[in-house]
Amino acid sequence: MTRSMRHRTVVTVLTAFLMAISACSSGAGGGNSPEEAGPPKPGGTFTVLMPSDTKTLDPHKESSYNTHERIGLVYSRLLREKISPDLEYGDIQLEGDLAKEWEVSDDGLTYTFRLRDGVRWHDVPPVNGRELVADDVVATFERIRKEGFQAGLLQNVTDIEAPDDHTVVLRLSEPFVPLLNNMANHHMWILPREAIEGEVDLNTKAIGTGPFILERWDRDVATTYRKNPDYYEKDLPYLDRVVFKVVPGQEARVAAFRSGEVQYAAASTPEEADTLRAAVPDARMLEVGSTTAVLLYLNQDRKPFDDLRVRQAISMALHRAQMGKVLWRGGKYPAPVQQLQKYALGQEELKRLQPYDPERAKRLLAEAGYPNGFRTKLMVTSGYGPQYVRQAEWLVEDLAKVGIRVELEVVEYATYFSSRWPGEEYDMGIGPQTPFLEPDEHLRVQLHSDGARNWFNISDPKLDKMLAEQAKVTDPNERAEKIKEIQRYVLTEVVNPINVWDRPVRVFIQPNVQNNNPQPAYGFPELRTTWLAQ
Repeated sequence: MTRSMRHRTVVTVLTAFLMAISACSSGAGGGNSPEEAGPPKPGGTFTVLMPSDTKTLDPHKESSYNTHERIGLVYSRLLREKISPDLEYGDIQLEGDLAKEWEVSDDGLTYTFRLRDGVRWHDVPPVNGRELVADDVVATFERIRKEGFQAGLLQNVTDIEAPDDHTVVLRLSEPFVPLLNNMANHHMWILPREAIEGEVDLNTKAIGTGPFILERWDRDVATTYRKNPDYYEKDLPYLDRVVFKVVPGQEARVAAFRSGEVQYAAASTPEEADTLRAAVPDARMLEVGSTTAVLLYLNQDRKPFDDLRVRQAISMALHRAQMGKVLWRGGKYPAPVQQLQKYALGQEELKRLQPYDPERAKRLLAEAGYPNGFRTKLMVTSGYGPQYVRQAEWLVEDLAKVGIRVELEVVEYATYFSSRWPGEEYDMGIGPQTPFLEPDEHLRVQLHSDGARNWFNISDPKLDKMLAEQAKVTDPNERAEKIKEIQRYVLTEVVNPINVWDRPVRVFIQPNVQNNNPQPAYGFPELRTTWLAQ
């Protein structure tokens, strides 16, 4: 490494608002470069500070952002979201990744993907840089259908075929409009068939076709990647290395930014934003809406949460506007797919659908048989940052005012995400909504009675029918209206998860990070084009 490259080392602060950082990188719709810095300069190390680590690298066994942020640099998908300074954040446009072209039959029952020629797996045993072939894609999708949490993304797929080494054909039992978007989902990474066959320990290793090669994973310390010299996109990536370093402390992050070691810092709380602003007055600050809403989710297999009146009462007890003003210093009313612009409901309507009415909440509780309220527990993890614990404490106070006495449970992140929540071992829980490219994943995958991630135990036949119907509508405008109607129904007649608040996010950035233009996706796809100025 040359002396100049050695000095182009950047550390990115990543708090528990990991998904939100991507939103802020793009600001109000452009790149985050403050000025033209000339042509891209190769080299340098980009270090990301993570609040916690993952317990596995297996992309089909774990849906946690901690896992998929770490493997996204390694793997590729058939399709991906386009990364461009000309796109507004949330303006999702698909482009080919491993697939160079694709077509859908007129009846919507056959999807054909033609793979790029000459794409090679990383030069790591046991694949040793061999060429990607269609059998790799087939093996990956068959594993997902058999044991992956992503199985719902392949809804209605009955057969997966590889007629030749560069063609993959999916056959469906009935049309499923979200399928193309799902091919770009940040959980749909393509694996080598050797890994599927057990020649790679997917818990600890990742071998892909992506822009970076996994060099080592030191659990709870750091994950290190090096540039893939055989990446199929000519001259990319620009960065030599990427390091994900586990640093949970806010004080350490602020100190690193102040020293100049850090060039990109996302404030986890409004107070931290104040500290960062004071520490480096010349830093640029971007303030934008987040990619995810704060969710309060309820286990409907446990009483009294099986009663709609109780769920409505809980929602009405939340003083969202005051919460946003005091706790987050901004933000807006949320909805199930609010960050996807095309499907967003208006703020006045959302305020009307999610009113603050503690007196009515008390009446609803009495009608449900709880005139004196009830006792319950609320699960939260500090793995999403201290502000989520503070948010949980606020909810406890709001609910107490209508007679709901809540015991707060603060649990370790791995236990929260990998055990308690998917195992439905909770009364109530709070956390951020995963950002998705496709509204069907927000809605059907999470809220349908048979949804792969319906960890709330929702069972609503009318909702199931609405969710099934929207997935068949080919006209985009008609489908958007159906999705808006589903959101209205969910907000009033399902009320689970309860959308608490769409928080603002504040990012401080120093000027040497160039061409960093994300969309709402795990895995830092923008790093394949990011470069560092002198």
